[in-house]
Order: sequence, then C-alpha cells, then structure tokens
Amino acid sequence: RLGIGTAGETSTYLCRWFQEKYVGGMTLTFSLPEFHTLQLICTLSSSFINNKNTAMVGKVINESVEATSDNSNNATPIFDLLMSQSHSSTLLIFGRLGLFDYIHQNGDVGTSVQELATHAKWSVRATSAMMISLVSSGILLPCGNDVPPADESSSSKSIHSFEHRYKLTPRATRFLVSDQPGAVTPYMELFWDFSPQRLLEKASADKDKENFMLETGVGGAPSQTFIDAMQGQTSHAAMTLSPLLNLSNTEHFVDVGGGSGVFCIEACKAFPHMKGSIYELQGVCPIAETYISKANLEASVQAIAGNMFDDPVFPAADCYAFGNVLHDWNDEANKSLLVKAFQSLPNNGGKVVLLEMLVAEDIASTSPAAAALNLQMVTNEDGRQYKASELEEILQEVGFAKFQVISSPLTPYSAIVAEKM
Repeated sequence: RLGIGTAGETSTYLCRWFQEKYVGGMTLTFSLPEFHTLQLICTLSSSFINNKNTAMVGKVINESVEATSDNSNNATPIFDLLMSQSHSSTLLIFGRLGLFDYIHQNGDVGTSVQELATHAKWSVRATSAMMISLVSSGILLPCGNDVPPADESSSSKSIHSFEHRYKLTPRATRFLVSDQPGAVTPYMELFWDFSPQRLLEKASADKDKENFMLETGVGGAPSQTFIDAMQGQTSHAAMTLSPLLNLSNTEHFVDVGGGSGVFCIEACKAFPHMKGSIYELQGVCPIAETYISKANLEASVQAIAGNMFDDPVFPAADCYAFGNVLHDWNDEANKSLLVKAFQSLPNNGGKVVLLEMLVAEDIASTSPAAAALNLQMVTNEDGRQYKASELEEILQEVGFAKFQVISSPLTPYSAIVAEKM
C-alpha cells in the first residue's frame, strides 16, 4: 500500500519505481481529499496494463486515498518538519565549503560519492548521507553510478547508495553556484548561528535586543560579509520585481539603507532613464560602489553617505525605496522613516517602494520563507515581517495613497508601492 506524503514526494517515488521496472507510458491524474491535485506520471509496459493489473493498480490507489483522507492521522508532515533542520545543515555546509561549485564543475557527468568524500576529507558514509539529503531536497539529481557494466554471464546486482554519481538540478545551479547572478550562497552564512537555544534566549520579554546587522562590522556599520549576505538574499527578488514597477515617470530612485544597492541597481537596469542613489552609512558606501562598478552603472548610480535616522531629510528624489529595511526595525522607527520619506518627496508627488517578504492576510497561507524570516528577526533584529494590510495602514497614516502590492510566483518577496498625491 502506498504511503502518501506530499504530491511531489509521491509522484517522484512512483515515477522512479515504474521507470525501473517497466517501459511505455501512461498518465494517471486524480484528486485527494484535502490534498493538492496529484499527477502521477507512470511508465508502464503494455503487458502490465491488462484488466487484472489495471484493477490492481486502482485498488492500491483507492486504498491509499482512503487511508490518508484523515489528515489528523498522518504523521509524515510532523516528521518532515522535525527533520528539516538536518537538510538545512547539509545545505549550509555545502555552501560554506564551496561544494556546489565543485559539483558544478563536473557538469552532467556528475560527482561520485567517493570523489566528493576525498575532496572534502569526509567519510564515504557521511558524504553519501548528505548527498541523499540534497537529492530529497531537490538540490542534487542522481546521474549514474560507478559500477562497472556487468557482462552477459554475470547476474545483475543492486547498486549501493555509495556508488551513485550526482549533479546539480537546474534550480540549484541557478541559485547555489557562486558566480551566478542572484546566487543565495552569501546569504546562507547568516544561518550558522540560528538554533533553538538562540531563539529561546531572544524570545525572552526582558531580553535586551542587540542589532545584529550593525554589530557585524566596526564603527556602527554592517560588515562586508553582512552586505554580501543581503545581496544574496535580495538580488533575485530585485531582478524579478523591478521590471514590474511602474517607474517610467520616475527621475531619481533613492535606495534608503540600500546596502549593496541591489534594489537601486536592478531598478535602474529595468528603467535606464532613471538616476539612482544608494543612501547608506559612510562605512558601507565603498562596498556599494564596488557593486555599482560590477554592474557598469557608474554613470547613472552613485553612493551617498548619510544616516537615515539622524539626517533631517533624505537626498532629494521622486522615489524612495526601502528594500529589506522595515523588517529590521520596530513600528515606531519604521513610521518615522516613512514620515521622512513623505516629507522629502516633492510637493507635487512621488512614490515610496517597499521590498519585503509578507505574512499572508490568511496566516495559514504565509510562505515558509516569510514565516522563517520572521523568526530570524526575533533572533537578529528588532523588527518583524508585516502583512500587506499592516503596511498599508502605516502608509495611510503617514499620508500616502494608491497602495499597491506587486508579487511574482518566482520569489517570496513582494513590492509594496504607495504614492504622495
């Protein structure tokens, strides 16, 4: 009897099982109560599809659906959540040691367990376990094995898990190879110290909350490592959402507390008529200038030194952007920033653009990434992730109007736009 997990897990399991045993093709599609629609693409030989065996397949599927229609009796999601920290640990280790780059170098040939074990100086057992973890997480794909082909006289033998070769999935190549635009590997560095103990300590009501961001560097400014991490966190969202913003009439885009300036840089790429400014602390400006140079935008983007809290007004502009800024601070501080943005805009109007992972209005629909980032704010900063309606309320109190949320299925981030009328 099939144990139904998630739709993806079940279809993957059945595809692999049928592909190993049969040839031919058949597609089964059905819906499970309280589950996503599950499409099972099963390769079956014509000899397998006869009245008797078709009835057997239907019987197995029907029994599985009946057995799992009661969600309360399904322990799999609890175990998946409990064990997920181990998968995350593997991801972080591979990222820090540059092992995704190492595997990527071998392309479709892949990397064997033994090759990676030798390279990383790990045991074969541990290496195999971590590679299997990354396969289950959709990061690696099996692509062959190191078993010599059997001659006709020898009996077939099963392939040991230590003997497989693996390559990166296309998505892993896109986001985990260090030289790819929008790679998230720098951001992964910030997760090394996240633990249940740290969350418990920071959850204390009387615990003083330090600002992790400012403590990473010297002189009250974030470090290069932190700015690089924020670049990895935000770059894909900025690349995805910037072209969706209506900035055709905007002349000057100021990225307030912009760090590397990724939001400003991507917005100016999408709307090349604009001038852009990265408004940051003095210690961060040289880092931002490096990113401007890498993007070849020195002619249109500049770094301006300042302090968004202490300066009486922001640099003059008709659009102020806050990319991953508001979630770092409490409501009072955020309102003061938005008041300053409103007052700094021209009297005849302008825009403010916020880039944030949002908590869903229906809490149950909140993305895992947004919910997890909300926890990160507990341990690292003084803020939280907002609902769109909460941001709209603050913006309206400040005086902004024409509130709009722009999202894409390609990123857990959303852009929130409001106008000064």
